[in-house]
Amino acid sequence: MGGPLRWLTDPRWLRRLPRRWLPIGSRAVVVGGDLAAVELAEFLAERGRRVTLLEAGLELAPEVGLKRRTEHMDRLDALGVAVHTGVCAERIDEGGVWLADGLSIPADSVILAGEVEAETSLYDALKDRVPEVHAIGDCTGLGLIRKATEEGARAACAL
Repeated sequence: MGGPLRWLTDPRWLRRLPRRWLPIGSRAVVVGGDLAAVELAEFLAERGRRVTLLEAGLELAPEVGLKRRTEHMDRLDALGVAVHTGVCAERIDEGGVWLADGLSIPADSVILAGEVEAETSLYDALKDRVPEVHAIGDCTGLGLIRKATEEGARAACAL
């Protein structure tokens, strides 16, 4: 791509852009505690947002091992992310998030980061008509990078 929009294809600019402009308020609440929610909270905090992470369960990122979970917890702590587990978001309004116990958490932006669900509709529509189609990665269920690369390698060998 040339012309005035050529910077859109430059990875250096694309990495810098969310540090300069991000349509998220200065106080953000992330509701959810899986790995995607934890990484989103880190991303926002690294970009200067005051972040609160709310999880109904007692554990964050249960889909990863203890070592990686501990690394994320340390990073959240270093970034100043307020983490609340065992809490239930009951209501969201223009002022923030209200918890089931009556407490409120002020927020300019609230992001609902629910559980990852596999989206297989395209694969399901094509699998009987195109034998070369393979489902890999998150569309087969959450499995992180190792699962995705193993499935990708198997699919490549099958072609």
